[in-house]
Amino acid sequence: MNSAPPEAGVILAQSGAQALVGYVVDVGQPDRLGRAWLDITDRHTNRNGMLHGGLIAMLLDAACGFTASMRLGGAALTPLVTVSLTTQFVAAAKVGQRVTAIGYPSGGGRKIAYVHGELKDEAGQMIATASGVFKAVPAERFK
Repeated sequence: MNSAPPEAGVILAQSGAQALVGYVVDVGQPDRLGRAWLDITDRHTNRNGMLHGGLIAMLLDAACGFTASMRLGGAALTPLVTVSLTTQFVAAAKVGQRVTAIGYPSGGGRKIAYVHGELKDEAGQMIATASGVFKAVPAERFK
């Protein structure tokens, strides 16, 4: 087991869903784009042996949401909720592949952020795309 601390900006098991699925979030890149990646195993597949569509949507929601959080929060991550997420499935991803979702800001204001995302495999093949709307909420609403 590696006892080294995680890289700066890498988020592991911050939520129950993230811990259950095992995806990793990276908010530490200079471009300030949220990223979420997953190494696909048998436990991530649908009945056809491909990455489950619900997990594809989860990865895109995480990447886009963290991109929105950084955009709305300046230096800190702003608490937010997903208002809308539309996902388009383009290709299948298989066991043994790593897929990475990246969110790209496309508009918004002080409380609402519009973000589109892409999920690609290691070879750069597009697996899915998404567009989402995210709303900042006061941190005390989550207590």
